[in-house]
Amino acid sequence: MKILVPILTCMILLAACQLKKQPGNKEKTGAREALQRDIKMMKDPALGYVPVERLLVAKQYKDQLMRTEAALTGVEWNSLGPKNQGGRSRTLLIDANDGTGNTIFAGSVGGGLWKTTNISAASPSWIPVNDLMGNLAVTSIAQDPSNPLVMYFGTGEGYFNLDAIRGLGVWKSIDGGNTWAQLASTNNATFRFCQKVTVNSTGIVFVTTQSGGLQRSADGGSTWTKVLGTGLGITGAASNFSYDVEIAANGDIYSSLSGSVHKSTNAGVTFGAAQTLPITVDRVELACAPSDGNYVYALCENGSVVAGILRTVNGGTAWTARTEPADADPGIPATDFSRSQAWYDLSIAVDPNNRDRLFVGGIDIFVSTDGAGTWSQISHWYGGFSEQYVHADQHYILFKSGSSTEAYFTNDGGVYRTTDANVANPTITDKGTNYVTAQFYACAMHPTALNSYFLAGAQDNGSHQFTSGTVQNTIQVTGGDGAFCHIDQDQPQYQWTSYVYNDYYRSNDGGSTWTNFSTGGGQFINPTDYDDVNNRMYACRNSNEYLRWDNPQTGGTFTTVAVAGFGGQVTAIKVSPNTANRVFFGVDNGDVFRVDNAHTGAPTVTNISTGLPSSYLSCIEVETGNDNHLLAMYSNYGVNSIWESTNGGTSWTSVEGNLPDMPVRWALFNPGNSDQVIIATELGVWSTDDLNGGATNWGASNSGLANVRVDMLQVRTSDKLVIAATHGRGLFYSDIFTTPTALFDADKKTTYIGNSINFTSSSYKGTSWLWNFGDAATSTAENPTHAYSAPGKYDVTLTINSGASSLTKTQFIHILPNKGTPYLIANGGGFETNTNDFGVDHIAGTTWERGNSAVAGKNGTHAGSNAWVTGLVGNYTDNGETRLLTPNYNFSIAGTYTLSFWSKYITETGFDGYRVEYSTNKGTSWLPLGTTTAAGWYNFANTGGTAVFPVNEAFFNGNSSGSYTQRTRDVSFLAGNPNVTFRLIFKTDVNTTAAGVAVDDFEINGPANVALPVSLTSFTAYKNNADILLKWNTENEMNLSKYIIERSNDAVAYSMIGTVTAKNLPQNQYGFPDLISQQVPRPAGYLYYRLKIIDADGSYQYSSVARIAVEKTTPLTVGPNPFNDHLLVYSAAEVKGVTIYDMNGREVFRTNTILGNKVSITRPLPGGTYVVKIQTAEGVETRKMNKQ
Repeated sequence: MKILVPILTCMILLAACQLKKQPGNKEKTGAREALQRDIKMMKDPALGYVPVERLLVAKQYKDQLMRTEAALTGVEWNSLGPKNQGGRSRTLLIDANDGTGNTIFAGSVGGGLWKTTNISAASPSWIPVNDLMGNLAVTSIAQDPSNPLVMYFGTGEGYFNLDAIRGLGVWKSIDGGNTWAQLASTNNATFRFCQKVTVNSTGIVFVTTQSGGLQRSADGGSTWTKVLGTGLGITGAASNFSYDVEIAANGDIYSSLSGSVHKSTNAGVTFGAAQTLPITVDRVELACAPSDGNYVYALCENGSVVAGILRTVNGGTAWTARTEPADADPGIPATDFSRSQAWYDLSIAVDPNNRDRLFVGGIDIFVSTDGAGTWSQISHWYGGFSEQYVHADQHYILFKSGSSTEAYFTNDGGVYRTTDANVANPTITDKGTNYVTAQFYACAMHPTALNSYFLAGAQDNGSHQFTSGTVQNTIQVTGGDGAFCHIDQDQPQYQWTSYVYNDYYRSNDGGSTWTNFSTGGGQFINPTDYDDVNNRMYACRNSNEYLRWDNPQTGGTFTTVAVAGFGGQVTAIKVSPNTANRVFFGVDNGDVFRVDNAHTGAPTVTNISTGLPSSYLSCIEVETGNDNHLLAMYSNYGVNSIWESTNGGTSWTSVEGNLPDMPVRWALFNPGNSDQVIIATELGVWSTDDLNGGATNWGASNSGLANVRVDMLQVRTSDKLVIAATHGRGLFYSDIFTTPTALFDADKKTTYIGNSINFTSSSYKGTSWLWNFGDAATSTAENPTHAYSAPGKYDVTLTINSGASSLTKTQFIHILPNKGTPYLIANGGGFETNTNDFGVDHIAGTTWERGNSAVAGKNGTHAGSNAWVTGLVGNYTDNGETRLLTPNYNFSIAGTYTLSFWSKYITETGFDGYRVEYSTNKGTSWLPLGTTTAAGWYNFANTGGTAVFPVNEAFFNGNSSGSYTQRTRDVSFLAGNPNVTFRLIFKTDVNTTAAGVAVDDFEINGPANVALPVSLTSFTAYKNNADILLKWNTENEMNLSKYIIERSNDAVAYSMIGTVTAKNLPQNQYGFPDLISQQVPRPAGYLYYRLKIIDADGSYQYSSVARIAVEKTTPLTVGPNPFNDHLLVYSAAEVKGVTIYDMNGREVFRTNTILGNKVSITRPLPGGTYVVKIQTAEGVETRKMNKQ
């Protein structure tokens, strides 16, 4: 039945507001709103809460499904990352099974449990521990000190004080975290929300719960006893909401309930009365000082704000109020560093060796060195106020056991680490590289076939720009919470992201710059859809309204359209792909409406909801070419989730079929067969190959994905590529609906001879691969690695599926040459000859181009016809980075070296610019060539911290007055290196462009070095019993005669010790033994080795130096171990003294009296581990020993 609904239109004209720098310093304050949205979307209407335990049943059912024709076959998902942006992480564990401390477990909310074994690496390798855990909210991890193979983690975020998204109890591992199983004893209402899990020294487990108080298990989790909460006769224990439990250095246990703190002195068997606190509290986070059992701190919340910080110095006998830190950010109240989020982000930890030094976290991080008397801020959530950037919303702080220097922080951006936690202003580093746990709500993709440009909006982490078909670092183009996003499908230069409610950003230049527009109303994560044909945006406004953005490409005119018949607030929008100005709206009461002439002041509204459930409608899907074929998706537990109409909504049929009871958020028809559908669920992506009413069979299509919540699916019309926005594992793509198409990329497109290049196929439906690298080499691997042996530009071809599709990229790889010195204008530095000597590594925005620009500020050349210019035409663009790479120079001979070039430039003053960097390993790593201003060099000191290069690292900036000026730098410190490369790196920020940079006549002056005839890929000295073995690997030997091996005792005077004839093969391995054991006297101390590489024409150069330590011939022994009241020291050299230190570095014994070989220890020492230092006539040696 068609219903004409009275319409009220309201025109609102909004002026655009353009932010200066990061269009993204939006407050990240939506935790409560995000949770409330999830509850509304997922709760069982009959229960009023989210029965997450049904997810385990759904998972078990999925695993039991036999492979049938129900699920679409051949579905593979590929991750796009981002690998530089983690998601909300509440907990972390340093694995005691790894003595190096490099193994870390991290708990991600929505991303499950992750692990790395190389946390100290610049880019740690994180891997998810378990497929099912991709959907768990891991809130706390603990390890049994008495058996480190035993671990526990708790689930369910209970801090919200709402009957929210419940957890799945406590999980246990007995094999060091390799496999996990839910403790059956915790699969009940008591353990739905577990805030903290702790294990004491004897293996007793404690779990704080939201409704069951503090639970204790003395049998590894088989049974539990409530030991703190109501009903136990404990004075002051007025709540069963248990927040925290901590173990003091003396074994006492402190635990907090809502409103009180209690102590146990008998391993948690019983707890005492509530301790007297000077303030009223609700949530309390506790921190015990590891170095003093009497010192305990309490970080307290009440009414969502920080109520105060308390301390006891006498084991809880008395608590005193300490000082609360004040954030430098004026948007954060001085009396509440959590910005009213103390119920959500609150963390505290004490230095293991200093009871007065502690960290606290709210929005940002602070440190105190006087027991919370005064504070210093050490981070800021967007890097403002001269503080380092650390993501907002701090959840957990953990010191490495016994260490004052190493500490970890988890927050809504993942995992951070410091290795100088003991200094005044510790350097905190993001360790989230490859920690792919971003929680996306929505996604969009560029319309061009085979294009790898995508947008995605992330919870608390802004909207991200993807530009490749592999796991990648993304650019956060707009900040705050990222929500729905769109790319115009016939004018892709127009793009939109959104913040919360009706707050939007628009780009009209393909995503380079963004402008803010906003109006009122809407939902926290506001549903929108864009009409690509008529260029209008439709959105939710308030109850019984929808919002129309009439000119989203050019202006800020919003129109509110009242629809009394809606009966609720819009939750889903779908612009018809078939009928102009027809829009389908879903409402939170479950109804679906078809709105015709939605672009006018008098639309026709038809309710097409007959037979649909009264539930949360999450998505409407319309078949392209057929407005009568519709799908309506519902995301609540306890209802039929998937409904189909084949008559435009006149009637609906449930196609739930065999789908288990779980939330469904999105659906897509197969563009080539509308009987096939894929859906986004709480357990990944599911599909059917036959919509068949109640008999529809569904199956999981999660290969390469995970059992992770998926919020949105999008399909591209041009090539039928599908992308999936997961809420915990980032963005994925699938070629499920595509045809075989060859696609590929490489991690390095401009590099040096001998460097390994990783080629990656992102082909659609590839089953076999044949690569041709352009140098006669081939490979049949899907993702091969290849190194080139000669300079030049190379075409690369990938053919898949025995010729089904082939792609050639012309001059795709540029290998730069080896060059000698001096390198002058005539050698190629004038950019007129040897034009392949220089190459470009382009990242984004404007690129370096060789030629002659007419743009004022970078026009002309210094000499000749060509310069290298950042864009020959027009100003440079925003958000850019491009690098001009030089040849690889031989600096082997000692002497004075000078780098020089001529340049002119105009860049945005104080922000954009360029600098020179150098490498001594062919670009594997780079360092800035100077970090301060200097005559003839950098002119901008960069002290403000808002420019494109790191704070206090100078660069070229501003206006060079329109004429070419020579820039010079002494680079003699690089002498002795056979591989020296340079690059000019130009970077721009998010706003304000200018002409750019032109560079000409690049020269290196210095001693005469020939170009390397060989690429020495490694040269290492090894101990071989009592001798030394030298090994080196080479590539690209050409006309080489031999290697002369030279040795030195002081790295100054070298002598020849042997020769090796060159093989002159593309790849070579060499070895040479230095038999020092046969020499009298045998060399000792440090030995230095180098290779003198002789060309066939007699020219030569030196390799880098390999250094190795050689032990003395008079070994020293110390015993017994363990020792008691004496030590026996045996040494051919005279023993002059012995000093003993405890494991905290404190000196506990010293003597210069040695009787024969015996050292009497006259001071009683407690049992434990000590470091013994022995001073002999030959030097100092140390031993780690145990005292009985």
